[in-house]
Amino acid sequence: MSRNRQSLILIVCLLTALVPPSFAEPAGQAKGAGKSQAVGQSQSSALRVGDQLDSARLHQVTRPGLYGMSQAPAGSRYGIVDGKLIRYDPESARVLSIIRQVDKIMD
Repeated sequence: MSRNRQSLILIVCLLTALVPPSFAEPAGQAKGAGKSQAVGQSQSSALRVGDQLDSARLHQVTRPGLYGMSQAPAGSRYGIVDGKLIRYDPESARVLSIIRQVDKIMD
């Protein structure tokens, strides 16, 4: 019985740590409620999935292997914006996913 309780506590702790912050947003501030701003228009806005990219701030990754990545899935590319490795749609210039922080541009 004690072992089952410990396992349950461990699972709850892991799930709590893995819950995306978007579930914790206050009511009335739903993500995507308004039009997305172009990345870089406001210093206080953080990069988010769905944001419109500002091409002046985007570094297109040409050698994803340098970042430990394989080729991007069809219809998307990798890039770096504000020190974050992202995947974006080159046609709509929208952020598809934020992968991780990078220390420097290597390509």
